[in-house]
Order: sequence, then structure tokens, then C-alpha cells
Amino acid sequence: MAYTVKGGQRCESTKTPSKDLAKKILRKREAETALGRFQVGWPGERMTFAEPCEEFLHSHSSTLSPKSQENHRIFSKHLRDYFGDRKLTEIDERAVVEYRNYRRRQPLTWNPKRTVRGATVNRELACLHSIFQFALKRKYIGENPTSSVRHFNERIERPTKRMLTVEDEHRILEAAPPYLRVAIVLLVQTGGRTYSEGLSPRWDQVDLVHGVSHPGSNVKTTDSAQPLPLSQLARDVLREWKKEQGSESPFVFPSPRSPGKPIRSIKRAWRTALKNAGVPYFPIYNLSHVFSTRLSWVAPDAVVQRAMRHSSPETKRHYQLGMVDQVREGIERANERAYQGKQKLLRFFVSPKAEKEAAEAS
Repeated sequence: MAYTVKGGQRCESTKTPSKDLAKKILRKREAETALGRFQVGWPGERMTFAEPCEEFLHSHSSTLSPKSQENHRIFSKHLRDYFGDRKLTEIDERAVVEYRNYRRRQPLTWNPKRTVRGATVNRELACLHSIFQFALKRKYIGENPTSSVRHFNERIERPTKRMLTVEDEHRILEAAPPYLRVAIVLLVQTGGRTYSEGLSPRWDQVDLVHGVSHPGSNVKTTDSAQPLPLSQLARDVLREWKKEQGSESPFVFPSPRSPGKPIRSIKRAWRTALKNAGVPYFPIYNLSHVFSTRLSWVAPDAVVQRAMRHSSPETKRHYQLGMVDQVREGIERANERAYQGKQKLLRFFVSPKAEKEAAEAS
């Protein structure tokens, strides 16, 4: 087949003996040329994957939040270990699928008996997609090989969502170390995100006089930048914690090793506290669900949306858990209004024998 690229004619084989198929290939190539998706000698033919990956971290990732930058660095390390020496144009959809399956079989560093979760692999694939989109925008390649790769279904791996009872909350608090107790109370009382809003704030962001906490700039959305109201319980706990802490660290939850930095992770302490309390494991992030659910018992949707700092009122449905009791109470009130004491008419489910025994007893 012969076609024109940038004013010059180019000839190449269609690699098929079928004339009809050759025509289809030619039409596709002409369309790619017209859309600018094909050119002779892509720069990606001379670049390894590590090069655009490094460019992506410096040019694009550096404009994101610190947490996103940290995640991109972690994800790109695994990606470079696998794709690093390959030419950019050599990485096709099949290679991406092979990486997806390879990562899913890798054992966890902290628990070799378990493998990497599908959610983690999905985040790495999303990062890989962004890197190829970056390369596509800079015209290093002609197409993104990750576009059609399917991700794992994360829902089947997630723990079942459950409402935290007051009894379970008390047992967890008794089993947790002091700093974790304060963090749990703060998350349950504010609905804040675990690390960016719950564990990383400085004392100068917490206004105990007016009862608000300012998340700062390290937030996910602009709506998340709104101040978090602090209940009287949260204020009392923070006051006592500040007295007990007695350190010069600017952070509410300083790192035990580096007081000048916030604590990095509480996953192990959280898991241990649940185990010692005899409470089935659930992610600490679900404490924001507990906050949203409890608030929805007594407050209208507009207040719940403001408290959770959601841009859409529909988002609250994802956070509200354990509404079984409220639904049951609503059904009972609906039955009282509908039947108005005439439930005795609904006896079709009673067996004749039981009905006869009930009549004799009366």
C-alpha cells in the first residue's frame, strides 16, 4: 500500500494476501495519517519507558497534591521495574495485560501469604494510562495501549460495610493506644479523611475556641477545603490530648520517630486494636461512613452534604450505612397509617390448625 505522510509518499506491505483486507488496512492508515495519529519514526521508537515516566513525574505529577505525588512515585517504581528497558512503542495492549496479571500474583511485602489486591493494581494501571496519555500528548507515540485494558472488580475484594455500634466503638477505644483513641474520636466526630484531614493537621489549624478545624491546602477537592465543625466532645478530647502530649511538635499527631512530621500510618495499630477488641476488621476510612450515617438520623440532607463537604448531594448514599433500623421504623409507621388497626384481616399466612387453636384459646 502507498500513502502520503507530511507531503511525502510512503510504501509498505499490508502483510496479507487478501485484497479486501489490504484495502481496509490502507483506509485505516489513511485515517490515522489524517488525524495525526501516524507518522514515520515516532520518538517512542528510540525512548525507553523510564524516560517519559520521569518526565511525567516532573512535569505533570508535580502539580498535584503531595499525596498524589507520593502515590505516583510508588506506582511508577513498580512500572519502571517491569517496563523500564522496553522501548515505548514496544509496549502494546498485550504487554499491559501481562503486567496486570503479573502484579496481581505478586505477594505482599508485609504478608507473603497474600497477593497484591486488585484495587492496588487498578491504581497502577491508572497511573500507567496517565503516563501514556502524557507521551501521546507529546507525540512520542501514536496511541495509548492501556485504553482497552480491563481493570479488576474491586467490589468483590472490599470488606462488607457495617455500621459501628456504640458498644463496638467503646471496645475499640479501650483496646487502642492513646493517640489512636484521639484519632478515632476525631474521625467519628468530623467525618474527615483519615490522613489528609484526620492525622496530618497542625495545631494552628485547630481552633478550639470557635470549634472548627481548617483542613488546609492538602485536600482532594475545593469543597473539602471548607472548615470542619468540631463537636463539644471532639473539642474536649483535643484539649486533653494537647495537655497530655506536652510536646513542642506543631502537629496534632506527631510521628514518634520524627516529631517535626505527622504520623505516616496507623494501619497496623488499627488492625491490632480491632483484633484485641474482638471487632471484625473494617478500614478505618469507614469511620467517615459512621459519621455520615449518625448525622443523617437527625439532620436533613443539606446539612449532611455540608458536613461531609461533598460537591454532589448524591455522594452521601455511598457513605450512609446501617439504615436498617430507620427503614424498619418507617415501614412500621406506614403500616399503622395504612391498616389503622386492621392487621387482623391479614391472616392468609396463618394455617387453619393454628387459627383454630387460637380461637379455642380465646
